[in-house]
Amino acid sequence: MLEEVSQSQPDPMTMYPFQNTCVSIRVLMIGPGEGVPGGISSLVQAFVPLLRHQVNLAYIPTVKRRPLKNSGKISPQNVVLVLWQFIRFLYAVLRFRPQIIHLHTSQGIAWLKDTFFILVGKACGCRIVLHMHGGNFDVLYGRSSRLAQHYTRALFNLADAVIAVSAEWKKRLSHIVPAERVYALPNCIAVDVIPQAECAKGVSALFLGSVGPTKGIFDLLEAMSHLKSRGCDMHLWLAGYEEEEGDLARAHARLEELGLQHSCEILGMVQGARKAQLLHDAALFVLPSYREGLPMALVEAMAAGLPVVATSVGGIPDVVRDGYNGFLVSPGDVQALVDKLAILGGDPSLRSLMGKRSRQIAERELDVKPYVSGLVALYKSLSDANAR
Repeated sequence: MLEEVSQSQPDPMTMYPFQNTCVSIRVLMIGPGEGVPGGISSLVQAFVPLLRHQVNLAYIPTVKRRPLKNSGKISPQNVVLVLWQFIRFLYAVLRFRPQIIHLHTSQGIAWLKDTFFILVGKACGCRIVLHMHGGNFDVLYGRSSRLAQHYTRALFNLADAVIAVSAEWKKRLSHIVPAERVYALPNCIAVDVIPQAECAKGVSALFLGSVGPTKGIFDLLEAMSHLKSRGCDMHLWLAGYEEEEGDLARAHARLEELGLQHSCEILGMVQGARKAQLLHDAALFVLPSYREGLPMALVEAMAAGLPVVATSVGGIPDVVRDGYNGFLVSPGDVQALVDKLAILGGDPSLRSLMGKRSRQIAERELDVKPYVSGLVALYKSLSDANAR
């Protein structure tokens, strides 16, 4: 039931150690498992290896390698998976006796399911750290029924600390939980292990994320069509899983409609070495999203030293400074997207300068070492308060 992994296994998603470490605080962390795509997995992989040397950490992977089309749905298979998660969690609480439960969660059905961990954790006397990912406050709270809003507010107020991935997300979450309990902690990456991009002969733009309308994929394809008509020689890599079932097929159909078969490639989900290679080979990163928290794909691209063209949503303006390390446009503004891509595509010196600035921002503000220090400080403050 508990996964014991040798020190030779580098993947933090399968680690379930119960061991004495530098700090005696016992933290039970709950998050996505091995092979699950998305930003939460990327974040956990970045900071868990370092964190487990500073606290006594146990990690419960909730789901491993489940087909995306099965996620977020009520089905017999998913009900069984959820019950199995609950059993493993109860067993871990009894065996490990954590002082702190650190829960990675988002919105929608996943949030409702994860409230079980909060209720049980509080009943067992644990401190709760609620780590909120996503960035769609309307799905979490705004468009919910009054009953669901009361439930969400009550569960948030059971948490001892809420981690928001951006200042904007903190501002929104502070509507339902006291602001002094909400901590803005931008996502991180181990910057020193990300190889920097090299100037390639051609100009390739890279998109990493879920392929669908929320991430602005169809706006991006439209923009590429306009760039082609301008004679701008730019190639686009679209890498990611589909946002909703059928979105990849729709993207392929739209690409063919616009005659972009030779300038755009839809790669599907990429991970590991393949993703690293794309970050290394790209000339710029593009993310025309309509909603975001602070996307890990953006953090990875900045660590790789890429200039960015993105929308001014969520936590993106916190790290992409318009005209400094990239350009910001409004969601849905295809013409502005075309103009900014054309500027970067036609100016290698500007790409190089902005890319260096992206890397510098990543080193100063998005590196894993200060991130883990901040987490440990938060754990200590909660542990000390519990002792008092």
